[in-house]
Amino acid sequence: IRSLRPPSESSPPAVLSHLAVGPEGQVVAQTAVGQRACLKDRFALHLYSVNGKHLSSVPLDEEVTAMCLTEDFVVLGTMQCRLEIRDLQSLRAAVPPVPMPVPVHSVSVTKEKSHILVGLEDGKLIVVGAGQPPEVS
Repeated sequence: IRSLRPPSESSPPAVLSHLAVGPEGQVVAQTAVGQRACLKDRFALHLYSVNGKHLSSVPLDEEVTAMCLTEDFVVLGTMQCRLEIRDLQSLRAAVPPVPMPVPVHSVSVTKEKSHILVGLEDGKLIVVGAGQPPEVS
């Protein structure tokens, strides 16, 4: 049994608000620090190994409402109506964020990794193409 302890010097301590496990055992967690903290320092994303070792962290400007991991990417939906795709190893943005009309409620990547299914707060489902366009012959 392992305990995940996000690096934090804040008082009160950071609270784990979202957690996802990748196909190879990586763990990504979002933490949030109290309501009064400035927005820039309020949220963070942390990557852990399968053994619970902290590997990296990045601050977030937005509150994550949905998270999904693939072999190479972290797919995030946010309360501020954005879909983000980040590199799993560095946690840095892999592509520019995709704006959504309302806050994201859930995200899922298809088995073939060709599409991202985005469930929105208003009940709509958005399908986003995730692969390269096919070659035109």
